[in-house]
Amino acid sequence: HGKLFLAITKNPGQIQEGYKTTEINLYVLPNEQAATKVATLQLGITGRFALNCVDNMIVVHHQNSKTSMLFDICWNTTATESSNILSLTTSRTPALKIPNFNLKSEGGITVFRPILQPMSISPFVWEGKQCELYSSTWVVFQPGIIIDAKQGLLWELKLSVSKLSMHMVCSKPSLIKLLLHRRNYKHTIFSTLRSLILTQSTPLSVLGDIFDILNSVIDDVLITQEEMREEVFSPLLNKEELDPNYKTSVIIEYIRSLRLHKLRISYYYYEIVIQILLRCNALFKLHQLVQFQVLGDSAPLACLLLSLDKSYEPAFMLGIDMLKRLNDTSGIIEALLRKNDVTAAIKYACSFDKEDSLDAQKFLQSAADSGDNALFYSTYRFFVSRNERVRKCTEFTKEEGVEEFVALYQSLFHEI
Repeated sequence: HGKLFLAITKNPGQIQEGYKTTEINLYVLPNEQAATKVATLQLGITGRFALNCVDNMIVVHHQNSKTSMLFDICWNTTATESSNILSLTTSRTPALKIPNFNLKSEGGITVFRPILQPMSISPFVWEGKQCELYSSTWVVFQPGIIIDAKQGLLWELKLSVSKLSMHMVCSKPSLIKLLLHRRNYKHTIFSTLRSLILTQSTPLSVLGDIFDILNSVIDDVLITQEEMREEVFSPLLNKEELDPNYKTSVIIEYIRSLRLHKLRISYYYYEIVIQILLRCNALFKLHQLVQFQVLGDSAPLACLLLSLDKSYEPAFMLGIDMLKRLNDTSGIIEALLRKNDVTAAIKYACSFDKEDSLDAQKFLQSAADSGDNALFYSTYRFFVSRNERVRKCTEFTKEEGVEEFVALYQSLFHEI
C-alpha cells in the first residue's frame, strides 16, 4: 500500500483464556522519524512462522500446519459482518474462534485477524515429482520469494485473485473493496458483478453499494463507465432470460451512483434504458423516469426523446421540457422546425427577443416542407416585416440564400 513496515513476531500472546497465540506487531517506518506501532496481526496459533508480502497482502506461513494466513491491513469489513467467525484449527492447537473483522484498541492500534481460513499453497511439481512445501529448509525473502536450498528451488509466491473471491465470507461490497487493492482485479470484479446480476435476486441496494465503491477513486483506482459497459452491461443486457424490469432497475441504479459522484454520464446508459422500455412497451415508465428526473437532464437524452415522438407522442414534449431546463433555446427552435411547427418556433424565439437573429433560410425551408401554403405565407411575411424593421427594406440579402423561396412565394401568391 505504498508504506514501509517493520514486522516483529511476539510469541506467545494471549487471545482466549487457556490458549497461547503468536502475534505479529507492525511498525510503520516514516522517513527520519521514529517507528510507530500501528497494527497487530493475531495468528491464533503458535509455532514457526515466515512472512511474505504479496499483492499488498501479508502472507504468514505456518510450518507445523503447512498452511498460510492472509492479512490485509487496509481492508475493513462492515460492522454487520462481525458475526462471521473463522475457526482456526491446526493439528497442534485446538480450534480458536476468531471474528473476521478488525478491532480498534484504545491505543489506536488496529488488531487484524486472517481474512479467511488458513489455506495451503497450491502443490508444485518439478521433474515429475511433487515438491515438499513448508519445509524446514525454506528461506523467505521479501516481497514474495521462497528458496528451498535442499531441493535447489526458488519460487515466486503469487496470489490467485479469483480463488480469493471464491473463499471469502463477507458481503459483496466488502469483497469488491478487498479486490480493488489487488493486481489484475478487474477481471474478477467484472465476473462477480455479472454473476450477481444474472441471479436476478441480488438486492438493488447491494448493487448500489458496489457501484458507489467502483465510482469512487480509491488510491487512484477507477473502473471506467466504458469498461462497465463492455464487460458487464453489454453481455448481460442481451440475455433474454433477464427480466426487463430488473435490467432497467440495475442500469438506473448505476446512473444514480454516477450522479452521486458527480461523474459525467455516458449517453449509452440513457439510450439502453430507453431501448429496454421501448422493447417491453413500458412507455409510461419512461415518462415517469424523465418527468421526475430519475434520468438526469442532458442534451443527448433530450434529442433521443425528441426522436421518439412517432413511437410515443408525449416524448417530444418531454424532450422540449428538458431542453428548457437546460436553457437550450436554439435546441428547442431546431426541434420545432424539424417538426415543421414553424409558428411555435417563431413565437418561442420572439419570447427571448431573438427574432432579429433568426436564420430565414431554415424557417422558410421548414414552412415549405410542411406543404401548408398558409404557413409558408405567414412565415415569409414575418421575415419581410423583420427586414423592413431592421434594414428599412423588404428585400432579402443574397447572403441569406432564400432565392428559391422568394420564387416559390411569387409563384404561389403572385406578389412581389
